[in-house]
Amino acid sequence: MVAKSLIAAATALALWAIPAHVAAQTTQCGIRGSTSASPVLYDPFNPTGIANTDITLTLTRVNNSGGGDTRIVNFYLQANPTIGTALDNATIVPTTVTGSVSYVGTGLNIFYNYAATPPAVLPTSLDPSSGNRFLKINFTGNNADSNTATVVFRVTLPPGLNLNASQNLSFDAHYGCYIQGGQGNGNDGTGVIANAVTFPITVQSALQAFYAGTALDFGEIGTVTTASLGGTPQRTSAGNYVAVRSSGAYNVTLSSANAFKLKNSGSTANDQIGYRLRFLGVNVDNTTNPIAGTVAITRSCSRAGVPSPGQSLYIQGTLLEGGQGKNPAPNYSDTLTVTVAPVVSTDPGSFNCASFVVP
Repeated sequence: MVAKSLIAAATALALWAIPAHVAAQTTQCGIRGSTSASPVLYDPFNPTGIANTDITLTLTRVNNSGGGDTRIVNFYLQANPTIGTALDNATIVPTTVTGSVSYVGTGLNIFYNYAATPPAVLPTSLDPSSGNRFLKINFTGNNADSNTATVVFRVTLPPGLNLNASQNLSFDAHYGCYIQGGQGNGNDGTGVIANAVTFPITVQSALQAFYAGTALDFGEIGTVTTASLGGTPQRTSAGNYVAVRSSGAYNVTLSSANAFKLKNSGSTANDQIGYRLRFLGVNVDNTTNPIAGTVAITRSCSRAGVPSPGQSLYIQGTLLEGGQGKNPAPNYSDTLTVTVAPVVSTDPGSFNCASFVVP
């Protein structure tokens, strides 16, 4: 069994905006931000996950042409509906805020689990607390120096998150904001921007795989005739499978060392017994694949998911020849090699490989 981990490295550029229309006005309030950095790598199978990774965002407030600027923004982060509960128990903690601004909420985890009760972000006169967590930024003045703030977020992802392989992680921003001056003076705005915050975190296309079950054993076949197999097929157990857990799609190949012949140490026709194998919805035998060691089955599979049990890829053999008349030997055997490998995060795979059954 081979399991490899493939990392799709990239440089991420995150852009986000928090605009809000105030009543019937065209005036907006909110902030925009960006970050540029080499991605942090997250392997869901690494038992440490991601611990205390710092990511810096530069935030710029919205200033309106008719006068009136964003003065206060209260916001928190949550997974978008596409990710849902898969990001639960992550933490995103603003640790420092710099610029000509005032702020409250550093040291608080402003990430909320998908189904959690959200904090109150309005009125913007509210300050965050341990029971009502968000980051509050007051851009204090209407001068250019007050337009931006730089925030360092400390991000922690626990191990085993059921995230799709990707090159970044996006979060929805939920906010309340306040306009000072101009048409919208004194008005509050609130809302949510889908995928508003993108952190440069690459979720690796990675997997774990192992064989579950017993040897593919036909049992004692010395008295079994080939003719009898037509009426009563003799098969290995239907409960044997290859178990796969993966964050992304993966490829599977299978080959037979003896080209789907059970053999003893001899070299004559009476030293080998043909069988058929079913795996991933494909039947193979010596007729379809007569060359030993070559790849007989290839499948592109969609992601198995990270939590156990993942996907079960069932495998079963069926005798094509009886053992009666063959040369006596303690064992007739063959060796199957199954290779399971992840693919790049942009490849969705072609088949739900857990849907294939035996016999």
